[in-house]
Amino acid sequence: MPAWSAAEARGLPARALRGVALALRAALDLLWPPVCPGCRAGLEPGWGDLLCARCRHELPLIHGEACPRCGMPLGPFESDHGGRYCIDCGGLNLVFTRAAAAGVYDGTLAEILKAYKYAGRARGAHLAKFLAGLIADRLAATNCPFRVTEADLLIPAPTHPSRVRERGFDHTAELARHLAKRIELPLELGNLIKIRATPSQVKLTRAERLKNLEGAFAVRKPERVKDKTVLLLDDVITTAATTEECARALKAAGAREVWVAALARSVRGRDASAAAGVQV
Repeated sequence: MPAWSAAEARGLPARALRGVALALRAALDLLWPPVCPGCRAGLEPGWGDLLCARCRHELPLIHGEACPRCGMPLGPFESDHGGRYCIDCGGLNLVFTRAAAAGVYDGTLAEILKAYKYAGRARGAHLAKFLAGLIADRLAATNCPFRVTEADLLIPAPTHPSRVRERGFDHTAELARHLAKRIELPLELGNLIKIRATPSQVKLTRAERLKNLEGAFAVRKPERVKDKTVLLLDDVITTAATTEECARALKAAGAREVWVAALARSVRGRDASAAAGVQV
């Protein structure tokens, strides 16, 4: 009988469980072959990546210069006016002061986010972890306009309960759970809430969105955000109306400053693939 050390004996159950998990995953891959959430193409059993090779290559992540105020990737001849604003946000008088997005809301990233939002909590768990990883990588980049270590709390943009029931889970809160672990920031759930259901904003202008969202958010326990620097998480920054109204509620509750982290930044009116600093 082999003379195992005590450490090896203690490690045996964990190794055995990992082996069982790998075998089970292989069996499930054979019964229900996985598909790429970016293009729905089938993946080979045991592929080892969430995305197919093409979607991984085409993932539109932001690596170059972006506006530190609103997160918009900047073209080669655009200026952020000394880190204060870009042509897109210069006249908006935003309440939040800094923003960073992992990628452009286009192509593969847009398809993955859509798949995640309607996957449900159980099926979407691996997608949430993957997407949170993209955000964490962006926040760790040297050109991120803020340092996560200087924030006090991570708070997700809230979803109205009726929409949560419709989808089966709160996709932004689930994303925040994974992100909080990655960036080691205290997570505050259920404090910033959406108190009024609002119609779809897909076809609305920024002004219409702001009017639509006016008074829709509230902070239940202001003392928990008072004098704190809050990192607000949203899935997509489109016109910044949602993040603006969330930041307004947080500032009204006494937050010192609000920064925004997002999975994706909409570049409507621009050529997403030609945006400087975007890896495609």
